[in-house]
Amino acid sequence: MKLDFGHFFTGFILATVSIIGLSLTIAAYLHASNTGNIQLTPAEKAWVGRHPVVTIAGPRSFPPFHYYENGRFKGISADYTTQVAARSGLKLRVLADPPWSQVLERSRQGDIDLITCIAKTAERETYLDFSVPYLTFPLIIVTRDNSPFIGGIEDLHGKTLAMVPKTLTQEWLSRDGIDFSPIYVKSPLQGLEEVSFSRADAVIENLAAATYLIHKNGLANLKIAAPTPYDNYQLYMAVPKGNQNLLTIVNKTLTAISPRQNSDIRNQWMSVKYDYGVSPKNLFRSIFLVLLFFLGIVSIVLFRNRRLTKKTRERIATEKALRESEEKLRNILENSTSMYYAHTPEHEITYISPRCRQILQCEPEEAMRRWTELITDNPINLKGVEYTEKAIRTGQRQPPYELELKGMKGRKVIVEIRENPVVENGRTVAIVGSVTDITERKKAEKDKETLERQLVQARKMESIGTLAGGVAHEFNNILGIILGNAQLALLDLPEDNSARSRINGIQTACLRAKDVVQQLLSFSRQTEQGKQSLNPSKLVTDTVRLLRVSMPSSIEILCQNHQPVQPINANPAQIQQVIINLCNNAVQAMENGGGTLTICLEMTDIHDLKMPEPKAFHAAGAVRLTIKDTGTGIDPAIQDRIFDPFFTTKAIGKGSGMGLAIVHGIVFNHGGVISVKSEKGCGSVFTVLLPANPMPPA
Repeated sequence: MKLDFGHFFTGFILATVSIIGLSLTIAAYLHASNTGNIQLTPAEKAWVGRHPVVTIAGPRSFPPFHYYENGRFKGISADYTTQVAARSGLKLRVLADPPWSQVLERSRQGDIDLITCIAKTAERETYLDFSVPYLTFPLIIVTRDNSPFIGGIEDLHGKTLAMVPKTLTQEWLSRDGIDFSPIYVKSPLQGLEEVSFSRADAVIENLAAATYLIHKNGLANLKIAAPTPYDNYQLYMAVPKGNQNLLTIVNKTLTAISPRQNSDIRNQWMSVKYDYGVSPKNLFRSIFLVLLFFLGIVSIVLFRNRRLTKKTRERIATEKALRESEEKLRNILENSTSMYYAHTPEHEITYISPRCRQILQCEPEEAMRRWTELITDNPINLKGVEYTEKAIRTGQRQPPYELELKGMKGRKVIVEIRENPVVENGRTVAIVGSVTDITERKKAEKDKETLERQLVQARKMESIGTLAGGVAHEFNNILGIILGNAQLALLDLPEDNSARSRINGIQTACLRAKDVVQQLLSFSRQTEQGKQSLNPSKLVTDTVRLLRVSMPSSIEILCQNHQPVQPINANPAQIQQVIINLCNNAVQAMENGGGTLTICLEMTDIHDLKMPEPKAFHAAGAVRLTIKDTGTGIDPAIQDRIFDPFFTTKAIGKGSGMGLAIVHGIVFNHGGVISVKSEKGCGSVFTVLLPANPMPPA
């Protein structure tokens, strides 16, 4: 601790005043002092007989007056309490654990018999009786040695003061109109450290405790700045209201302690030595000892100043490096695309980086909960929970895994987790890891799989079309021979020949086969069809008008034409056949229970579409035709086969299996794309995309 000479004499005067005040306070109780056991009245002896063990407690950390070290009761208060027990014959049971608020509450309830170190307040006097004061010290202001000048409490305006909550100092300053900012601490030592490390400007503490803590903890950059106008700091022992026998025993013991014993107890714990008594000899002796003490401090400070200054500079440099390191780490965590976290083996999150604002849509404080509360019921989370439990149990790092998390605003995200257990003494004490949002990547992978399936289907249909075209041509040649010979045979037979009816049957079958061949050729795009620029809106409207006549009344048709729709270059008969075939399929899916058939025509931007063959579109836009029903739906297991020729789920005689195959061939022959979405029992949606802006006919 550094002492400038301007404040040296202030401290000297304060110590002298403290000695005189302490001597005057105790003097009235020293006339009956002796060195042996005290004399107890019959009532007091009876009380001791009923209470052979006295439960005591006090502040947990108030050196040098009252504190606990390795579970042992120590300090000036401990020495005085030992004298009380030894002289009265009482046995003590020390409660070392309760915080100060619990000590006061339990004494109010009668669970504690004696508080060994306490200051007197009006509120406490309502439920406690106090002994004679056995410790008295002045209150002083402590600052750093490089702080601006402070000559009294009026210089504390606008300053930051460190203080223990619920002490009289704060009440006194507020009463005197001092405007300050408090920093609450748990102990006087922590208050001095807050000032030493520049987190507070000053602290008000009693002289004895301040000098003891400063010297013991090496707080070399502190100084006694000024005295305060407040009363001396007095400490008492206290008992619950109504416990007068114990109070008189305590008072008898305190007054029985000799001045020499009082001095020995204080000098053992304090840097400043005190002697009791009001005689001039004792007074001058005390002044001399105090002067000698402060001269010794000045000598030690001058001797150690250079070394302590060096240590202080090193500490400041270390703190600066630590702050810079913390700032770098904070920048990394706050600007990383991953979210970092730590949680206990009980899954309680203890840290989470600011990236949670983007991933979980909440502040880090809101995410401080069990991490298992942040996951959804998606089955993929089971593997992640299993890996985490195994890491906690074995202390071994597990492979990365995926989770589905739910944000505070309902957003669900897929994340990749990479984590590592923290092991100490063979036991997992924490799990730390990183979280990377892979929602878009998973969506892209899913879209890629869908496009690949569509491309495979398109290539499959192209192969089937090529095969169907080849088969149709060969089959057509065979039919031509059969049909020609049948017609020649009819010319050679008389009208009354019975074989003519059979040959007519052959001719009819050949013509039906010819129609099937024509359908195959249309599917395989092997036939040339005339194309022209046409208005798709009018074509759809005319086709729907024809369909209404033939459809059952249980089916409602909704036609939605979103104008304007650009023209398309197409064969009107074939496009009409596409609409009719798709609508007939929809009607057949709803024939049992009825439903709604929705036909929608609109423009769309091909850049927003995901198609297996985007090169088929040579225009800036596309016309989208959507036909939706509320029928039985299509089993997902057969959706890849519905466009195959002759594939049908209908009963024999109710369908040839060529309807959707022909639709597929026509759409692709016009440079378009057709797709289907359906679930069993939830209806189907067929979507046809045709290039807009007509091209010249091929």
